[in-house]
Amino acid sequence: MRLLSHLVPGPLPAGGLLCTAGLALVAMPARFAPALGVELLAAGFWWWARASDEPAFQVPRWGWLRRPATALWLAAAIEVALLGPAAGFPMPPAALAFWSRVEAIAIVWAALELLAALPLARPFSDLPGPLLAHGAWLPALLPAAGFLLLWRQAPRWLDVDEVREGAAVLLLLTAALAALRAYGRRRWTAGLRWLVVFDGALAGVLLSSGAVPLWVAAVLWIGACGTHAYLLAAELGGAAPRRGPVMAMLWRMTSWISTAALGWPLLAAAGDLSPRRAVLTLVCGGIPIALASWVNVARLVEAPERRALARPVSWLTPSRIAPVVLLGGVPMALASAWWVGFAPRPLFALLALVPAVLGGALGLLSVHPAEAGRGALADRIAQHAARRLFRLVIGLERALVSGAERLVRVLAAPLRDLHTGDAQEYVLFLVGVAVLAILLPLLR
Repeated sequence: MRLLSHLVPGPLPAGGLLCTAGLALVAMPARFAPALGVELLAAGFWWWARASDEPAFQVPRWGWLRRPATALWLAAAIEVALLGPAAGFPMPPAALAFWSRVEAIAIVWAALELLAALPLARPFSDLPGPLLAHGAWLPALLPAAGFLLLWRQAPRWLDVDEVREGAAVLLLLTAALAALRAYGRRRWTAGLRWLVVFDGALAGVLLSSGAVPLWVAAVLWIGACGTHAYLLAAELGGAAPRRGPVMAMLWRMTSWISTAALGWPLLAAAGDLSPRRAVLTLVCGGIPIALASWVNVARLVEAPERRALARPVSWLTPSRIAPVVLLGGVPMALASAWWVGFAPRPLFALLALVPAVLGGALGLLSVHPAEAGRGALADRIAQHAARRLFRLVIGLERALVSGAERLVRVLAAPLRDLHTGDAQEYVLFLVGVAVLAILLPLLR
């Protein structure tokens, strides 16, 4: 038994293995792989929650992860059923189109929940993960899984116009709320968690727009999300990217450029839309990008050195190599998009740069923490207003969801009153329905 206890991994590596396997399965285009991958993610968070100091509080907090997994099982089952016409089983075209829409809705529903784009799961990024020592970065796994799901399952939902447009609206709203929440949060780690949500939501809008190929959107998302995820994980290891003015400036520019590169194709492609939709895209997409750029630049402040004499380190450290790797794919992705035909109008290509440049420039003016004065007071007032606005939107969404739930309960009350719950009466109810199903065709 003592040997067995040594072979069983601890809670952190066990949950990490489950989540790593889950993300790998979500990134596979196989039929049942995404559903199994989200199940493994839910199992990983359950494992961490069970090993936390407050399991009775943490386990119910992350129980909602079973909902996206259930939606993906439903989508996989529908896809299996839709293979019937290919195998020689006839199916009416109307039924085929209906179930294709249901499959697309199930996939998008699961991805939106993981991306905090639905009211029931929106505030999860405000909460640290189940394990206290490593909880700051654990919620960042969920938006990554949501985008991977949208990206790998794109052929199953992009072809359905209603689902694609609805997902784009919800993701754009989520990007705006994530940027607003990142600005309103006082702690840098909490702001980084919401910037990860912003990256996934904005990349999802880029997927739905079809402005660039799918792999280009994925490379741009890796640059932006990888930057914020690395900064989030590095905060637990001594905040190495913020030690010293050179490192702080290097990571500030990396975060700024990666966010600008992710949002630029979406705004530049607005030139191909109608004038009204072009203005709406530039305004609704430009404001969150400008706000996220300001947060990337202004909130990444230099961390004070903890030693009287700094320890000499090699230049080849992960904190110096990571920006080169993350930024290396940005020009390659944009050049490849141009090579395959992405050529926006010059005016819109310049206008698409304005939000990120403006937000970053304003952030550079307020990099150093301001002393007590008008600037600091205005910043605190703006942060308080951002928090109030976010809570107002969340309250309205929850009120709408609870109202719809009450309406469904009222409409379903006659069905519940058909029987008292007794097993014998339920059997009689089924017999009555069966008799009615037999007699109705005879009465035609």
